Amino acid sequence: MIDWFHRWQSELVDTTAFAGIGFWQLLGRAGRHSPADWDHYAESWMKNGVEEFYRAPEKISGPLVPGKQQIPSPIPCDRHENNSVHLRVWPGKQGMKSPAMILLHSLFSASDVGYVHWASVLNRLGWTAIFYDLPYHYRRRPKGTWSGELVFGGNLIRSAETIRQAVAETRMIARMARAAGAPKVGLWGMSLGGWVASLALCHEPDFACAWLVQPIPDVATAIWDSPGGWVIRRQMEARGLSREQASKMLPMVCPSFGKPKIPPEKILLVGGRHDRIARPEQLLSLAKDWGGVHYREVGQGHIGYQAMPMAWRWGTGVMPDLFERQG
Repeated sequence: MIDWFHRWQSELVDTTAFAGIGFWQLLGRAGRHSPADWDHYAESWMKNGVEEFYRAPEKISGPLVPGKQQIPSPIPCDRHENNSVHLRVWPGKQGMKSPAMILLHSLFSASDVGYVHWASVLNRLGWTAIFYDLPYHYRRRPKGTWSGELVFGGNLIRSAETIRQAVAETRMIARMARAAGAPKVGLWGMSLGGWVASLALCHEPDFACAWLVQPIPDVATAIWDSPGGWVIRRQMEARGLSREQASKMLPMVCPSFGKPKIPPEKILLVGGRHDRIARPEQLLSLAKDWGGVHYREVGQGHIGYQAMPMAWRWGTGVMPDLFERQG
């Protein structure tokens, strides 16, 4: 009975939220492209290869510094607001020589209050916390748009470039943290942030840990088989883009096609039992494909407030060696 209620509640919350998000997407401010444009883009990058797609800059912009920092994106786009990477850094007990955790927020995130809280928790345990504005969110959203609106607005080329940009920037930030003296760097991502972190794990070595909260394991499911993709489906069909065409770049953008460069025991995957975007059966399959990483579930849909606190509890439980013991 309780599980039935949680399922009903989760479906109601997700459906309501994605209906509202869909109305923003109907505005079409992400731009348009033809099926031929997409075919050319996808085929070009499939030929160049995934390593080139997510390549991080050889030279970083210098080490991280405490407080707010703004640096150029290694992958510029046609919206100038999105061409700067905005960071906030809260140093740990050893200053910039403390271990560092990069916090990657969810899609359409409009408030950073929760992430600031987790930054303070990390600080108390000796870690530096790094909060990073993902492309088209917060200070990177173009004037006249909502935070995250352009990430999935019916323009597949812009969406693919967003993921490419975010992964390259995450790799760059990790290198900047190491250059500043961090002995180890971890990733903690939620939804879109978990997806970006999952891909970064497959291309950047030496992460100390990764807590991936409801990352998107299969983009095709999220677009074509979930309540969150109703506007994108409608726009794709109106422009003559079939599911088969749209799926050409799945091997480039789906974590299920990659392999992490860290041991499985350093990875925690958290799923939502009633999530129809990042489906739990797909995340469980990913956990097995990645060598048996830690997998846990919370009783919510894609949108909810249980997952981050539980990720903290489970992450510190299965990886106690990461944090200082408090006396």
